[in-house]
Amino acid sequence: MARKKTNRLGIVCIVGPGLIGGSIGLGLKKKGLAELVIGVGRRSPSLTKALKLGAIDRATQDIEKGAGDADIVILCTSVRLIPQMAAKAVPVMKRGAILTDVGSTKQHIVKCIQDIKRKDIPFIGGHPIAGSERRGIEAAKADLFEGRLCILTPAGRNAGALRTIKALWQGLGAKISILSPDEHDRTLAATSHLPLILAASLVSTVGAKRLPYTGPGFRDMTRIASSDPELWCDILLQNRRKVLDALKLFQKELSHIESAIYGERQARLSSQLMRAKRLRDAL
Repeated sequence: MARKKTNRLGIVCIVGPGLIGGSIGLGLKKKGLAELVIGVGRRSPSLTKALKLGAIDRATQDIEKGAGDADIVILCTSVRLIPQMAAKAVPVMKRGAILTDVGSTKQHIVKCIQDIKRKDIPFIGGHPIAGSERRGIEAAKADLFEGRLCILTPAGRNAGALRTIKALWQGLGAKISILSPDEHDRTLAATSHLPLILAASLVSTVGAKRLPYTGPGFRDMTRIASSDPELWCDILLQNRRKVLDALKLFQKELSHIESAIYGERQARLSSQLMRAKRLRDAL
């Protein structure tokens, strides 16, 4: 009799089965990538919803219980809570299990987790570029990561663990990029964190009285201003140095456009707008 194949990722524990964590669970289960998906959360109603939606197979509010059985533990909480959850999970994880996360910042998280001493538990930092202004398990989708980029920031040398986490994200349909934690934070400060600030600032600048006169372009530009303020405060403050650097670069670019408009320099203004158009069209 042929031996039954086991799922290649084994038992996966998702700490925080909300939008991202729930989507991971739905994707893993839809594609049969995991033997069992355990969900760890703080609120019983959210875990019940995750079970009903089929994002997880088993639910617990005890992270030690959930992480202890897992081959892979994925931390899907806010960036502020990820180090705290790691500190609770790592001591009970079995030898050779892998710890990973989905946090939007990396240097701070990697440093905190490296300070939790346990050499037999590799940590592979991760960040899927697939968020939404919505949150919670209700917004989770099995195909959320299809065709999206996932950045991995491995800490230390563990080729086996990196291969496993790459396989997890590739199995969910994501494309992989490897960056250092510093490169990740510098890049995302410009491509993700700065746009949130600009969107929020633009909405506030327009104000309530003028909002009814906005069109699709304004709505496209400011969609992310509807994101959870608490989550974004954690991200912006945790990556504050690189966010401030990105803001300086933006202010410099804005001053060039302001100068061209003020001086009625049409050729210079057109050149700046054309350069931006070419860059955007290349996406």
